[in-house]
Amino acid sequence: MWRIVTLVSLLVPAFGWAQICGTSPLESVLKLGKKSGIKQDFDISYHRLELNINPAVRQMSGTVTTYFTPSAGLDSIGFDFASNMTVDSIVYHGLRTTWLHSNDLVTADIPGTSNPDELDSIRIYYHGDPTNTSTYVRESGRAQSSTPIIWTLSQPYGAQDWWPCKNSLTDKIDSVDMQITIPKGFKAAGLGLLESVVELNDTQQIYNWKHRYPVVTYLIATAVTDYVEFTDWVHFSNGDSLPILNYVFPESKPYMEQPVKRTIEIMHFFDSIIGEYPFMEEKYGHAEFLRGGGMEHQTMSFMGSWNFGLIAHELAHQWFGNQVTCATWTDLWLNEGFATYFTLLAREALNEPNIWRANQLASQERARRDPDLSVYVIDTLDKARLFSSHMTYNKGAQLLRMIHGQIGDSLFYKAMRNYLEDPNLRHGFARTDDLKFHIESTSRTDFTEFFNDWYYGSGYPHYVINWEQKGNKLYLDMKQTTNGSTSFFELPVELRFVSRTDSTDITFLPNSSEFSTEIVLPFQTDSIVFDPDLWVLATAEITNNSDFDVWVSLYPNPTFSTLTVSSNISDFSAYRVLNNLGQEIISGDFTTGGKLFETISMDGLTNGLYYLEIIGTNTKHVERFVKL
Repeated sequence: MWRIVTLVSLLVPAFGWAQICGTSPLESVLKLGKKSGIKQDFDISYHRLELNINPAVRQMSGTVTTYFTPSAGLDSIGFDFASNMTVDSIVYHGLRTTWLHSNDLVTADIPGTSNPDELDSIRIYYHGDPTNTSTYVRESGRAQSSTPIIWTLSQPYGAQDWWPCKNSLTDKIDSVDMQITIPKGFKAAGLGLLESVVELNDTQQIYNWKHRYPVVTYLIATAVTDYVEFTDWVHFSNGDSLPILNYVFPESKPYMEQPVKRTIEIMHFFDSIIGEYPFMEEKYGHAEFLRGGGMEHQTMSFMGSWNFGLIAHELAHQWFGNQVTCATWTDLWLNEGFATYFTLLAREALNEPNIWRANQLASQERARRDPDLSVYVIDTLDKARLFSSHMTYNKGAQLLRMIHGQIGDSLFYKAMRNYLEDPNLRHGFARTDDLKFHIESTSRTDFTEFFNDWYYGSGYPHYVINWEQKGNKLYLDMKQTTNGSTSFFELPVELRFVSRTDSTDITFLPNSSEFSTEIVLPFQTDSIVFDPDLWVLATAEITNNSDFDVWVSLYPNPTFSTLTVSSNISDFSAYRVLNNLGQEIISGDFTTGGKLFETISMDGLTNGLYYLEIIGTNTKHVERFVKL
């Protein structure tokens, strides 16, 4: 890890986005996604969802009771609700009232006007078939079972497809009850604690879930099928314990119990670096569903598989996305970039180093795709862009990686804890500027230029590095080019200078696109490795000026089994494969005459990052490759 504290970094001018681009990213001129059609002049305190669900049929029905406090006198109140669903009746103060339901909005009349700042309530009865959406999904069977299943997945705009709600990122619901009537032989997943299971009659039962933490609308969910359950426990050093409740398909249970136990060690790791699990009075859990990936529903993530990365990602969301939620969809990286990066951190702490390096390299490669786009989302109506793996997830994660590298472990984790525990943000909503404030106030470093370059700007830097050593002096020239809207990235660059017996890491902070310096080294450098610990989102090509126009190509790279080496130099006679510590793993001789073209077996190498050193009469050359 590197940490740079220089006069230059402390004197970076606080230029805003408008000063750099000539315009401000005002929401009024952006496509900010599917906004709620209702007036936002009331605060929701409580929902009780009474749902009737049978996975064998497409129809469902429900009753939603809402307690709210108006900020002004209301003569009507509106809820987002899909027009293809049917409102049966609406009751206000024990009496039926009139309503209008059109354009995915139901508006109920309030006789006599609701009083401002006074808790009030209303109840909506409804039914319909929501299964023609991607939000409320019904499958008639699974691969190994004919048992049907339904699940909900409302992010970003879909909650209104299956229940009348305030579909916004401005108002968290303080408390929720879910009373789900289902056929016997099934289980219904839900938020919070399972308070009771009540037998209604010979064929039906009611699952009563109670959640007493603030929750945003899109994180409310259920899933119903013939689940079997098992519970693991996390025991913390302070004596507290937390249940991890798992609802899995019967055919999956023999294969799931061990992988899911990794949740315990990941929970301990997150607890150690960012603080207590945000919903300690209730539970964490998983519910299996038939969709690739997962969804971080509050206190119970829905899981399409059970690999380490997905378990860590959805668990990280309980802090980043659930405890603190993005305040607009333009800031979705505050949810997804964080979950992606903290998964990488969990891999680094709990997996083999080579596994982490392979995943970090893969994340960097994805983050370099779409260089014309920024992490900042302009058009959130474009769901593919909104949930871009390249920008929102991986480039967002790499922004955090670079901040982490610049301020170091202690300040980075302290900034994250300050962000999560901010009383104005905890169990509420945040913008990117809120995160920036906590990073800057914790590290006492101005990150304005960083966010302008990396969050609002697009592209990434490429470095062309030329070097030559004469005696103990090494002369270094570094040129940066970019491929997006950012013309220059002010970025610390770490280089590793390697000889046969020694190595040293030095960090440079170029302040312009062309940078030259000289350094004194106590050994003769054989090669230079760019960013050996993978802290920056950049690419580089490095040339020893004495190598007189040598080029070497390795492919495929990454490789699974063999590596083919080609070059324009004919006197390379031997090779060595080195690990990241400079230790020799494999060596051999080249047998090809003329210009080099040789295939090397990678058998015996574990997955990870390696360096191939090829040796000639008058020169050496080092290239980096990844074994998968």
